[in-house]
Amino acid sequence: MIRTTFSFTALFGLLALACNLLFTHTADKSDSGGGDASGVGTELKCESPTNEPLLRQAQRQDSPLSLLTEPIHLQSISQAQKPGEIQLVDFEEAFFLDPPAKEDEAKSDVSDGIAPTKTIDELVGDEKPAEEIKDQAKTDADKPVNDKPAGETEDAKPMGPEEGKTLPDAKSQELTSEQIILRDEIRECLGHYYHRPENIATRSPWACMHAMIAYGVDTNLVVGGQRANAIGYLCYNGNCNGQQLFYTQGGQLQARIGPGVQGHAGQFLAMLAQSRVKTTFPMKVDARDFTVADLVEHEKLTCRPNTELTFKLIALSHYLRSDESWTSNDGQTWDIPRLIKEELNQKIVGAACGGTHRLMGFSYAVRKRQQRGEVMEGQWLRAKKFLEAYHQYTFRLQNPDGSFSTDWFAGRGDNGPPARRLETTGHITEWLSYSLSQEELNDPRMVKSVGYLTKLLHDGRNDRWNIGPLGHGLHALAIYDERVFGGEPGKRAEQLARKSAIQR
Repeated sequence: MIRTTFSFTALFGLLALACNLLFTHTADKSDSGGGDASGVGTELKCESPTNEPLLRQAQRQDSPLSLLTEPIHLQSISQAQKPGEIQLVDFEEAFFLDPPAKEDEAKSDVSDGIAPTKTIDELVGDEKPAEEIKDQAKTDADKPVNDKPAGETEDAKPMGPEEGKTLPDAKSQELTSEQIILRDEIRECLGHYYHRPENIATRSPWACMHAMIAYGVDTNLVVGGQRANAIGYLCYNGNCNGQQLFYTQGGQLQARIGPGVQGHAGQFLAMLAQSRVKTTFPMKVDARDFTVADLVEHEKLTCRPNTELTFKLIALSHYLRSDESWTSNDGQTWDIPRLIKEELNQKIVGAACGGTHRLMGFSYAVRKRQQRGEVMEGQWLRAKKFLEAYHQYTFRLQNPDGSFSTDWFAGRGDNGPPARRLETTGHITEWLSYSLSQEELNDPRMVKSVGYLTKLLHDGRNDRWNIGPLGHGLHALAIYDERVFGGEPGKRAEQLARKSAIQR
């Protein structure tokens, strides 16, 4: 009996030790924050408490780091053909010019209640061939505004750019004293975090991507005690805490999806698009030379119906012509309208990060269409009306202090710790900062939201925020700074003067 008891005790001890070792190993690799191993088609509430990466020591390099005057030499990118090649990022400018708005354009029909009560088809209109919509528009053009059938608005007809109007330039607008104060607070807040770059020794590729989204082409990472451009480092498949984003198969570029890497299909390319990185920018994977154009082709080939196409829509709307079509590697024909339609058929509430990324996808497609001066029709028009309804709905959920609902778009919510408020208000303000018109950005409700987010990040500047919500929150402020106050990507180091603490 004693011998049996001793045997069971020893066995139990060994099992406990094995479990502890396994847990420790898993924790060391868990700095991911998004997606499962399969990745495609998975929809998660990103950065939720169950998906957050474990916090680690030395997450940010707080000590001053001088900018490199000589190119760095890293083993993972030692194949670079030109010295310092990864230090430079070429990007496109003139990104946020608003299209001229039609003065008589009516808003989409939405309920007076809190949530839109109509179905998507009722809200955005039945799908019609482009020619049918154009013919209807000619008929409606001669009607008085108040002589339309019930539920029909001016948005039912396609829209094109108006000639002879000058687009607003944020840099040329005279700022009020209140705007100057807000601008300075935003830039001091951005500067505080900008000068504390993430360290690849303790951060996964997923985390480094979310550091990158905040400052785009200006983002730095700490690599071996030196600074390297984040986009260059990741495009050269730099090792981040033992993981890499890319691999090759049959000589073709492939992108990983799963814990620690991409949380969603097309996520990295979407971040490159939002940073305006050109298709000619070099990539190097497994000693092979590629460009961003090769990553675009990879995302085109892997489109699948009934899956999350949010990030592919953002990326491909930016990099492809509006009329371009392609064939995926399972033989299906795709184009931008099909991507929009697939996404409109999926839910907002319950989607990744509360649905904000899906809304960003629609916003990206619509804005690119408008910027190119192309007629707003078909799926683009459906997406535009859908966005207008959600703009109104979102502000109805806004809390008195300027924050947005802590329950995303499911209903009103004003509770939870600062981390939850950063996650929700940061993502929602990011989407609004991109998708609202220039005039709407100065709406007092939007200004209050930006002020709230700035103060939240200022007050928590010594906290260890989760990197996902932090990246999106800072990106919201960076977009707003660029569109309203003339912040310039590529010149962040000059504009964001380093200060040890924010002074109010």
